[in-house]
Amino acid sequence: MNGRFLSAGVFMALMLSSLLAGHHGYCCAKEAIAADLNQALVRTLEEKRDNFVSQDTIRAYRCLRETAKGKVLFAVADERFCRNLIDGRLRKKAFIAFDAADGHCLNGMQEAGVIAGDTMLVSDKATGDTLAVKGYVRLSAASVFSLSDQRLSFALALSALAWLLCSWVVLHRRRAEVLADSAVYGGIYYSSEDCCFRDACHMPVRLTPMQQRLLLMLWEAPSHSLAKEEISAALWPKKEDASDTLYTLVKRLKPVIEGCSDLRIVAYGGRSYSLEIKQLSDCQENVRKMSV
Repeated sequence: MNGRFLSAGVFMALMLSSLLAGHHGYCCAKEAIAADLNQALVRTLEEKRDNFVSQDTIRAYRCLRETAKGKVLFAVADERFCRNLIDGRLRKKAFIAFDAADGHCLNGMQEAGVIAGDTMLVSDKATGDTLAVKGYVRLSAASVFSLSDQRLSFALALSALAWLLCSWVVLHRRRAEVLADSAVYGGIYYSSEDCCFRDACHMPVRLTPMQQRLLLMLWEAPSHSLAKEEISAALWPKKEDASDTLYTLVKRLKPVIEGCSDLRIVAYGGRSYSLEIKQLSDCQENVRKMSV
């Protein structure tokens, strides 16, 4: 049992490490994309310092703001900005957005699937306007994940699956060895590793502590038979007459044993109890009862 908990613990630790490594790789990819947007925007501003935005565009922008009576955001797929991106996979989905740096200064797009860089302020000498500029790229979470380095995450996940497979093989082999070493009688066997009885499907037989002791005594006895006095002395040493208690215990144990195995407890004149394999007629009778 401890081995099972250990195997499950190692598997869960590896899977959790894989998830954490995957999340770390995802966050690093987003940071790298934002850094690429920033450096591309800086280079673009340096190359177009004197004419980043034309005066006609600024006038049109002001008219739109007055008409809309609210914040207006311009987004431009600037070719030079896209060329300055180091990661070529971002170029078809990148763009620049700008807004006037006044009381309605650019706060960024509140939109899912968009990664933004830092806001940079640009002054237009001709008009005296100050613009807040920011680089963006449209990427879904799956796209960011595909761009991230997930080698460590995949390695840990594969290690977890390999550990799970090896644990299953070892557990199956150990169970086969236990079954081979254990004497099977009437469709059940006693597992010394777990200190319990198991059925043909290797499932534990549900017994109370007293039922377990009585069944184990009959199991280990020669010919699986014991005298009533011997059982009473072992289970209730301080009782002078434990006949009624033993009778009740056997009565409650019988349906449990008969329901999970081909065994039955037989009483011989109230003098002894024996653990025996059911006769064929008894098995057929049980089948008929179950079918009804």
